[in-house]
Amino acid sequence: MAKNRVKVPKKRRNHLPLRLNLLFFIVFILFATLIFRLGVVQIVNGELIAREVQKTESSKIKYEVPRGKIYDRNGQVLADTISNYSVMYRRSQVTKTDERLDVAKKLAEIVDIPKEDRKMTERDRKDYWIATNPELAQERTQALLEELSEEERAALSNQDVDRLLLDSITEEEITFDDATEEIIAIKHNMESGYALDPQVIKIGASPKEMAVIEENLEQLPGVSVEPYYQRDYPYDETFKSFLGSYRQIPAEQRASYQAKGYGLNDRVGTSYLEQQYEDVLRGTPAYDVFTTYKGEPVGEPTRVSGNPGKDIVLSTDIEFQKEVDEILKKAIRAGRSGSPHFDRAFAVVMNPQTGELLALSGQELDLETNEFKDVSTGTVLRASQIGSTIKGATVAYGFEEGVVKPGEYIYDAPIRIGSSVKASYRNMGNINDLDALAMSSNIYMFQIALRLADYYSTGQIVGENVTQAFETMEHYYKQFGLGIETGIDLPFESTGFRSIPDRVTLLMDMSIGQYISYTPIQLAQYTSALANGGYRVQPHLLKEIIEPGSLDENNKQVVSTFQPNALNKVDIQDEYIERVREGYRQGVESSSGSSRILQETGMTAAGKTGTAQAIAEGADGQAKRNANGEPIKTLNSNHVGWAPFDDPEIAWAIIMPGLEAEGINTRVAHDIMKAYFNLEDVNAMLQ
Repeated sequence: MAKNRVKVPKKRRNHLPLRLNLLFFIVFILFATLIFRLGVVQIVNGELIAREVQKTESSKIKYEVPRGKIYDRNGQVLADTISNYSVMYRRSQVTKTDERLDVAKKLAEIVDIPKEDRKMTERDRKDYWIATNPELAQERTQALLEELSEEERAALSNQDVDRLLLDSITEEEITFDDATEEIIAIKHNMESGYALDPQVIKIGASPKEMAVIEENLEQLPGVSVEPYYQRDYPYDETFKSFLGSYRQIPAEQRASYQAKGYGLNDRVGTSYLEQQYEDVLRGTPAYDVFTTYKGEPVGEPTRVSGNPGKDIVLSTDIEFQKEVDEILKKAIRAGRSGSPHFDRAFAVVMNPQTGELLALSGQELDLETNEFKDVSTGTVLRASQIGSTIKGATVAYGFEEGVVKPGEYIYDAPIRIGSSVKASYRNMGNINDLDALAMSSNIYMFQIALRLADYYSTGQIVGENVTQAFETMEHYYKQFGLGIETGIDLPFESTGFRSIPDRVTLLMDMSIGQYISYTPIQLAQYTSALANGGYRVQPHLLKEIIEPGSLDENNKQVVSTFQPNALNKVDIQDEYIERVREGYRQGVESSSGSSRILQETGMTAAGKTGTAQAIAEGADGQAKRNANGEPIKTLNSNHVGWAPFDDPEIAWAIIMPGLEAEGINTRVAHDIMKAYFNLEDVNAMLQ
């Protein structure tokens, strides 16, 4: 019997793998072709393409924006920004020397550059000769090289060859007429900075010059007429030195400024407030951003707007500053009689609660011209011996160290230490601490210094006890701001002159301000600490930063305000500080007080005189000498104080080097009070 067969259906052949393989093969071929082409581009044509890419880049032209203004506390403009339409030049990255020379010649026919404004060097003249005598320059170079041996020629670099030619050009060959020198000066200005940076050709172009340039811009590539911002000072020299300088970046600072994004020809604040607040006043420049091909602009640029610098408001009152200047001038003229070496004076007035500086004055009489010049920066840079004005600090640390007690009486009579005899200006008899401050006793301070050095128990004139006493005294003086930076918002200040006494007699001198020197601003900070109850407040000139132009529009928009800053609390008990304050008050109110003239103001005040033995100094700060070459001795007459006594608005420090006449220092303080508080008889001094 036949078996039944089971028929299995025949499988249909699947063509899908074949199609996938074909697809993969095609993709492989495409990738291989792409890789091959990339290899050709990279290996064969890479350098050529790279050079082409480098020819195309993004560049930008910078435009100045107005610098921020500087105002006094009452809104008076101290440093303004004015615009002068000026002729500018920006060379492209591929501009050739002959092209710049051609533009310079055309500009010389349009603009008039005054001789005093022309800047050029000998090298500029020689470069001009070479540029205008190319064939002769080539022949001369060849002749110079032929004079050298083959070995010498082989050792020369291109710079050496250039130097050979430059050295061969005679003075006669570079003596040009006025018209040619103007061309050279213009070319010098055109080449002063980097490509695309604005170069100033002429500041303040006339309307005719501007019109002709505008009509001929196509023949003057790179030339433009645009605003050029300059500083203007409505109050002339008053306070100008503290405003600082605004000029082109000094050569030694170019690297640091370039790292911050400045251009070679940018102008910056280079001293005092302009430098201190450069980041605030500068603003953000405007730019035209464009694409260049082979160094030439392509298409229209994109303008990136800038922002003008912010304005700053100072704590200074410029009208009060002017009055203080005049008070010092009158005092100098009055004090010259009997004080031949007295020709300058300094005064600092500040708010002892906030640290706001209201006036910083320094006046010096030129003995040859009989005219005054402003030396107000001496208030932060010039140190002088401050004399008895330091006695408040001496008494305060004497209390704190326990070497004298409030109310303690000491007999004021001369003291002999070895061969030295120390005394007050007169024998005062039995006096307490308040009497000592009011009448300015030296002996009371000497006793504090001697006790601090354990002199009476050890009898040592030199040694470790003297060193330790000095370190203690210096510690407290620094607590008040004497001998350290005050923190004033300026780029630099002097910390005074530090001397280290090696014997007890010098320690005694130090206790009355004879052996150490401090600046007027340090003395003002110290006085403020006494006035406000023991806080060393940071003195500052900045009051506010405001949006540009908002003050002129009577819509002041404050960006930030300088907050009062107590740098430290003096490490002396409050009751001791208050005792010293009372001694300074009695210096005014006591019938024997050295500052009793301040009573005439009708206002409660505190005051302390300070006379110091010193060496007369010349205008250069060096010691004056007599015919034998010996330093000439003189006196410094100083004064410190504050008013009103209980809630002080002002504290002052006055230093008058070389003043030997009595009473002028306190009269200056008297007139400063009257000027500030607008009292009568402001100018009734020293007629």
